[in-house]
Amino acid sequence: MDIMENTFALYNLKKISLTFFVFSTIATSQSNASEYITEKTHNHNQKQSSWVVLPYIFSSDSMGLTTGAVGIFDGYIQPQMTMVATVFVGEELDVTSEVDGDNKEERTAGAMFALSGYKPPLTDRVFITMLGAYAYYPNQRLYLDGSNDSIRDLESNDPKNTSPLQTQGYSNWFEADFRYVLPLGESTDNALPIIQLDRGIAVNRDNVGGGTPFSTGQTILGTELFYSKWTADKFAEEPVINTNGIRFYLEHDNTDYPANPARGYHFNAQFSVDLGIGNSTQSWNAIELDYAHYIELNDFSWTRQNVIAFNVWSAYSPSWDQSESLQEGGGVLDKHQTPMWEGARLGGWNKMRAYDSNRFNDKAALYGTVEYRVIPDFNPLRDNKWSPFPIDWFQTVFYIEVGRVAEQYELDSLLSDMKYDVGFSLRALAANVPVRFEMAFGEEGSAMWVMLNQPF
Repeated sequence: MDIMENTFALYNLKKISLTFFVFSTIATSQSNASEYITEKTHNHNQKQSSWVVLPYIFSSDSMGLTTGAVGIFDGYIQPQMTMVATVFVGEELDVTSEVDGDNKEERTAGAMFALSGYKPPLTDRVFITMLGAYAYYPNQRLYLDGSNDSIRDLESNDPKNTSPLQTQGYSNWFEADFRYVLPLGESTDNALPIIQLDRGIAVNRDNVGGGTPFSTGQTILGTELFYSKWTADKFAEEPVINTNGIRFYLEHDNTDYPANPARGYHFNAQFSVDLGIGNSTQSWNAIELDYAHYIELNDFSWTRQNVIAFNVWSAYSPSWDQSESLQEGGGVLDKHQTPMWEGARLGGWNKMRAYDSNRFNDKAALYGTVEYRVIPDFNPLRDNKWSPFPIDWFQTVFYIEVGRVAEQYELDSLLSDMKYDVGFSLRALAANVPVRFEMAFGEEGSAMWVMLNQPF
């Protein structure tokens, strides 16, 4: 922590929230609550497990021309398990050290993995999910000032620029999630319901979704251990932000098919805390509430599924003390503020998708979105009779998002001067995992994302 304080205290910023540019092209994000087994009813090879390896290539200012591959393995080892892994490497980019002014060339490189739904021996209701990443980026965008009124300036070469600071460095993180399925509702007798799929759409769930909370649906109590490390190698002392802690959450899923809901609802209440022990930069805590609702519409003659999906999310950090700096004599970090990638933050592949990752961050946040999702009957890869990739459906999506961060949790502030964006998406179900291409447009420009899982 001394290294970070000594370096950034030189700039005497009133407040700061450091972030990292998370590799946004392929990563895994936790989808709706639920642990379940899928069975394919329309399956020419009679295998319930499936896998796919997809190459990808893209170009961005932060990473340059980058290529990699992602592998998705569903139903192996245990029928409810999914494993995902990706490796990637980028072209060499020019970077500059603020210490000696030397220019050199460095490239993006890294790997990520995810394992979800693993059931340990001798347990019936405990499931483990693990996520991890190790990656280096030559041009991370770090929104030190992520307030609602902050102005993005990508042309500035001033190291004091806070929206964003651009620097090379590492972004490493790991999460271990322990989930207990309560003996309630759909999981009263059996923790794992069986969802039968006909080319990616649930066919044995006509009476499931939208029932009374807890007496129907699936409810999960979860505990997650998390760790992340971010470095700014641009500076002499290479400042580091570390956070580690624990989350406690309650999830309830009352949908027909959690990976791609057509009807029902889902909610999540979560409390995260870093106690400031070990190598943690400082202690902090945050509360998040999330609710999603799905309404199935009548099909057209050319569609298999039409859904309107709503999502409302809010976050607040009780610990964040904006009246006191972490460093004596005034410095860059507020006392007990959340890291930029935690708590009340907006921007990235799930919330405010036209903006950079964690573009906005503060003590409080409010967000809402509406998506119109359509699965057409047309699918050139249907039934997988000749395609090497098991694609069960394609989905087109149109959406609008609104959101705001604020210094206090006051609805008058959160509901005024909100940011907004609009976008469209092309999604596909590959090996029982939704893969999505997103394009969104907002007042700061546009952004493109390729991700796994539905955003909500």
